[in-house]
Amino acid sequence: MTHVQNNIAIGGFIAAAFFIIILLVIFSPIAVVPAGHVGIKDTFGAVEDNYLPSGLHFKNPFTNVSNMDMRTLELKETVSSATSEGLIITTDVSLLYHVDSSKAVDIYKTVGPGYSFESIITQPNIRSIVREEIAKYETKDLYSSKRSFLAEEITNQITPILMQRGLIVENVLLRNLTLPDQVRTAIETKLQAEQQSQQMEFVLTKERQEAERKVIEAEGIKKSQEIINKTLTKEYLQYLWISKINDNQHVFYVPIDSQGVTLFRNVDDVN
Repeated sequence: MTHVQNNIAIGGFIAAAFFIIILLVIFSPIAVVPAGHVGIKDTFGAVEDNYLPSGLHFKNPFTNVSNMDMRTLELKETVSSATSEGLIITTDVSLLYHVDSSKAVDIYKTVGPGYSFESIITQPNIRSIVREEIAKYETKDLYSSKRSFLAEEITNQITPILMQRGLIVENVLLRNLTLPDQVRTAIETKLQAEQQSQQMEFVLTKERQEAERKVIEAEGIKKSQEIINKTLTKEYLQYLWISKINDNQHVFYVPIDSQGVTLFRNVDDVN
């Protein structure tokens, strides 16, 4: 065998080996499903009902395995919608959800491989529901504490819709509400005025309560004085005075009789 023939033989061997490697890559009997995914088995358009869990699997060389993510997914949407007054606001929404593994094969059959279910299922529904719910609120409500109620209502509305399609909603977040500058300034001014009015009402209520307390206190003092004046006697005042000064060690009480004469006994008469 000549040198040229040897080179041809070696080249043919390399080509054959390369071709075999390509066939093994295309028609590999091994499938690797990453963590947090399931593998959907598709053999020439025939989709099997059972999916492959994460890990290494042997399969039919002619079966294609499409991996579907089961982890939490986030869909970010910016929706322009009108409030109940007809004012247009822009809302940034985040939809957190994941695929129900038991519905993964159905999603593959009805929607297709990849993540096309986002454009077909989640995006249209979240946009529609956000517009419907915002239309129920006044603009000032969305700028206050009722904003959390809006997110809750959107979650309640979209959860059963996506569940029917095999998607489980975890949460809906309203990241930002953008209002026209003039509208935002007017709302802030109105809210500030309402807060000041509420504060003033609180002060007035407190003052009225304090005035009522003073009236009640005065009436109590008046009634107490009336009762004391009816029962007050000279002897009682004298007894009260003596009781008060009795505790003071620096005061000496000198009794006198009714004629004003000091009631002392002569020391010499003690014996």
